[in-house]
Amino acid sequence: MSSICNKSPITPPPTGYSDSVLDQVDAPVATGSAHLMRFGAELHLLHADLELGDIRLAAIRVASARAALDAAAEQYTESHRLAIELDFYQAHDERLRARHGGSFGVAEVLTQAQDSGLIHIDGKAVEALERTYADGGDQAAFGSFIADVTSLSATLAAFDSGAADAEPVLWQRFAWAAVTEFDRLRIRGQAMAIINTYTEARSAV
Repeated sequence: MSSICNKSPITPPPTGYSDSVLDQVDAPVATGSAHLMRFGAELHLLHADLELGDIRLAAIRVASARAALDAAAEQYTESHRLAIELDFYQAHDERLRARHGGSFGVAEVLTQAQDSGLIHIDGKAVEALERTYADGGDQAAFGSFIADVTSLSATLAAFDSGAADAEPVLWQRFAWAAVTEFDRLRIRGQAMAIINTYTEARSAV
């Protein structure tokens, strides 16, 4: 979801597309995305801690990263709840399909965005997003994204820093796996934002 797409003029506006509804749905997404970026920053700093051999700070970094990710999940879940409650998704999907002759235009939009240097996403990820949007629209795409954010939080919660202290290679494997998963989530979130904005405001994205 995006304020660029959602605030673009349309006549007549579909049901579920009042400024009030858009503000309620978009605000927690923006806050959640800020927390997600904080999470990613903590993971990258975790790598720095491990390179410098500061295991004590690394353990603190994991706790801080998890707190940021949990905060992101909470905000995304609130937006998702409001979007369902306020019938936002149906109106939003109608708007997107209207711009692409009845489809969501996922591959088309992401290809154009990639050609413009706005995203780097592989073909399998594009195909997966196409299937998700075709099956359930933006609601399914965002719901799946939230589920993966929550799953990653559980992975962080299950990490045993004490065991890793005894076997340092576990620290490095955890850090690599966590930042790789963050990158996957970031790209997917970026792709959904582009789908919601690039069609109507390419110069503003």
